[in-house]
Parts: sequence; C-alpha cells; structure tokens
Amino acid sequence: MMTDLFDPERHEPLQAPSWDETAAREAIQCIARSALAAYEPGVGWRAHPLDDPEPTVERFHNLYHGSGGVIWALRHLARGGAIEALPDFMPFVAALREANRPLLAGSQHGSASYLFGDAGLDLLHWMLQPDEALAQRLFDAVQGNLHNPAREALWGNPGTVLAAIRMAEATGEPRWTALVREAADALQAEMEVDADTGTWLWVQNLYGRPPVRYLGAGHGFAGNAYPFFRAKELLPAEQVALIAERALATLQATARHAEGGTNWFPGINPKRPADWLPLVQDCHGAPGIVCRLATAPRTPEWDALLLQAGALVWHAGPLTKGAGLCHGTAGSAFAMLKLWRRSADAIWLDRARALAMHGWGQVERHRVAYGQGRYSLWTGDLGVACLLWNCIAGSDAIPTLDVF
Repeated sequence: MMTDLFDPERHEPLQAPSWDETAAREAIQCIARSALAAYEPGVGWRAHPLDDPEPTVERFHNLYHGSGGVIWALRHLARGGAIEALPDFMPFVAALREANRPLLAGSQHGSASYLFGDAGLDLLHWMLQPDEALAQRLFDAVQGNLHNPAREALWGNPGTVLAAIRMAEATGEPRWTALVREAADALQAEMEVDADTGTWLWVQNLYGRPPVRYLGAGHGFAGNAYPFFRAKELLPAEQVALIAERALATLQATARHAEGGTNWFPGINPKRPADWLPLVQDCHGAPGIVCRLATAPRTPEWDALLLQAGALVWHAGPLTKGAGLCHGTAGSAFAMLKLWRRSADAIWLDRARALAMHGWGQVERHRVAYGQGRYSLWTGDLGVACLLWNCIAGSDAIPTLDVF
C-alpha cells in the first residue's frame, strides 16, 4: 500500500475550492497587503512562533525565513504584475547582510550560506543595485565556500553556486562561468561510491554530528545534483550527462516503491527502525526529488521514477505542518508543476492548483490561530503567494532556485 511510503498522520485531507483565477489573485494580494502592513521600516518582519528556535529570535534577515526572502517574493510578484508597486526597500536591503551576521555567529559552517547567509543576501542586494565591489564580495563568498565539508545545499557549495549561476546569466562575464565550472568540478570530485548501495553519492558533515548520507533536496543528494541541471548551459555536456547517469542509479537503488508510488527515506541508514516511514516534503522525500531533478533526461527510466514519485506526493496530500515551501503543502504543489512542465499532462497542473488553493486555506487558518501572518518565503505565506502566481502564469520556476 502507498501508506507504507509515508505517515498519514503528517498529512490532512485535501479541502480546497475549485480553482478560480480571480480568487487566486485576491489571495496573492491579501498575502502581500498583510506583509506590507506588518513591515517595520529598517528592521523588517517579526519572526513567526513556528520559525523561532530556542532561545527565541525576534527577527530573521536571510532568504530562507527572514526579511530577505520576503522582499525577494514581493519584488518577484510586483515585477510579474501580481501586486502593485512597492516601497523602496533598498536602504534596508543594503543593511541585511550585516544585520544577519549575529545570527550566524555560532555557525559551524561559516557565513556564506545561500539561503541562511551572505551569498543570498549579497545577490539580492546586487539584483536591486548592481555594483562591482558588491559583485566581487559575492564572488569571494562563493569561491571561499567551494570546499565546505557540509557538502549540502543549505550551507555548502551546492547552495552558494546558485548565486554564481545567476550572476553568470545576468552579466555574461567569463569569470562567473569559470566559477560555476570550478564549483561543479569540486562537487563532482567530492562524490564517492557508497559501500551499502554501490552507487555514487555525497557524505554530509553537519553540526558536529557523525557523517550522514542524505538523499533529499534540503541537505542531500538531490540538492547537490540540482546545480548541474540548473547550470547545464554553462557546463560541459559530458559532465551533466555523467551526473544524470549517477543520479538515476543512486535514486533507483534507494527508492521505495508501492502500488505505483515511489518515495525515499531522508538518507541511507542500515540501522533504521523497521517502523519508520519516509517524509513527503520538499526538504526530504519525493517532492524535493521531483522539484530538483525534473529537468533530467527524458528517458523511460527517469520518466517512470519521477512520475511515480509525483503519484505518491499527490496521494499523500497536504501536510499538516502548514503551507510552506520547505516542509509544507506548497513544496508538494511545486512538484506537481514540475511534472506538468515535464510531461505536458494537464492533470499535474490541476493537482498543483488544488494544492495551492488548499495552501491558501492553511495560510488563513494559521493567521487566525497565531494572530499573525507567517512572513517568510520558504516556510510561510510568501511562498504560497509565489505558488499561486505560478499557477496563474503557467510557470514551474521555484523561488530563489530556478528564478531570482
């Protein structure tokens, strides 16, 4: 049964009104108005209780669940015409990197992180106000993170290289293409053959814990393979083909199948208790595998693997955690959009839109339950607004990954 591939208690029944573009546009505008009303000039947005660590933090400033991500999303929506013109965030954006630094003081993995640290915030700053000194600072941050032993997308090279890819696309400068290639070569060199599966993967060294072998998008294999697909126009074709070949073999060897569905555990763990069940969210499990690798070669093997993963995501349904991109309903909806783009089958777009409408309902329910919106891109309301806009515009581009 497909319930052998996920924990039903982590999910809730799909309850969404029929897709209505007018209602979706109103939802986007509602989320944006709420965010703008909650903005405190010069200091940003208050953290949501669900995003607070222990001890609590009053505000975050990064792309992931902080002010940087909120500004990115509002700018993205405004540029697309989904919302009205915005206030001038530039003075605040220019200060975000330094405002974010104290929250990285205890990090074991440096401050370069794309979603949590310097690279993402410097890229946002540069996109709003290009400047050579800023570009060089960003270049140095990416280059200095090429061999981060974390070997995953949140803290390491697989994340910060995304900033170099965007800069190569935006500027056309050879130095950025060369840096992307250097980052890809470093990633490839760090792959190793796993003794348990006989396939290629990366070993992560995170937070001072014993080494792990994660498979998913948030901290593992899919997130590390993604830059090769994202930068395929900048990299040698044979290198991209090699990573695609290794990725297929690794995912086939580690997949769990049942009744036409496919999922993955967070990592390779021969001592895993028999009663454990895989997660179904972007950071770990089938949604993230699909979202990062949906541009893999159109072969019967890849098609079967990704479509079965999508079937599992749809069967599992919305997540009770909430509507966010990283571990909520929006991440699952983006997997549906990816499969729509890959297969051209409209059923996947219909499913994405159904999950998006459910996610909007979750946003409203959580606003009532907590007395505030969740003003973040990857964990909260702004990711849902971007999802709704994609469902209107016909885009499968994931915020800050596929588009910046």
